[in-house]
Amino acid sequence: MRRFHQTPDWSPGYINVCPQHVQIMAECTACGVMREFDRKTLPDSLRHALIEEIEMRLKCACGAKVAKLRFGHFLDGEEE
Repeated sequence: MRRFHQTPDWSPGYINVCPQHVQIMAECTACGVMREFDRKTLPDSLRHALIEEIEMRLKCACGAKVAKLRFGHFLDGEEE
């Protein structure tokens, strides 16, 4: 099973400076749901945006707009 391992206390600031090998998860802080975030789906106007600007626009299926982007990588059956 694939598990996400967050890099603690790290944010690139702007989405365009986040390395392509870094995986991004969007977490709803209201309901706790986490989903993989695909930066390729961002509109052109947000391709160079601050992470906080992107987070403000994300809306969860529960209706809340309180998302946090988490940066890290997936563990494939590895122990932490």
